[in-house]
Amino acid sequence: MENVLKMKASKFIGMTVLDNDAKEVGKIAELEIKLKHCLVNKIWVATGSALNKKYFSVGEEDLDKVGDYVQLKLNKEGIDLKPKVNKLGELVETGSLFKDIVGKTVLTYDAMEVGKISDMLINPQGCLIHNVLISTGPAFRKKHLKISDEDIHDFGDYVILNLRKEEVNKRITD
Repeated sequence: MENVLKMKASKFIGMTVLDNDAKEVGKIAELEIKLKHCLVNKIWVATGSALNKKYFSVGEEDLDKVGDYVQLKLNKEGIDLKPKVNKLGELVETGSLFKDIVGKTVLTYDAMEVGKISDMLINPQGCLIHNVLISTGPAFRKKHLKISDEDIHDFGDYVILNLRKEEVNKRITD
């Protein structure tokens, strides 16, 4: 069985991106998420200097390898053909970026607060979200809950789970 890379989305953001000629093209700036479907819709790469930053998106089909670096299948010409934007919000659905989702309050199906989304376990090459990580409890005694797409009932200003409070309590870990 093939070993599937799982990493925290917060660690993936900021990784250096190389083209297929091993030249640095930028850094992972953000992930565009379809949480209800557990998909990373687009990976946004920042390129250029701090004063002249541009963003372009890549999908699963553009990724070659992910390790300590992200290597694309694209060469410089292929990257140059990608549409560029000056601000991430220009081509992104409101509320769909990783930074918009982290910190959202999570509720049980019976409207009890569970905690807040703290991170996601992703497979960058498959553009899949394996689990959404939720922190719960007071700051010095944080506990954690891992959920998958089957556990998500609805997603909007809040995340509502298909789980009742008793089910959540059984799945919370240190």
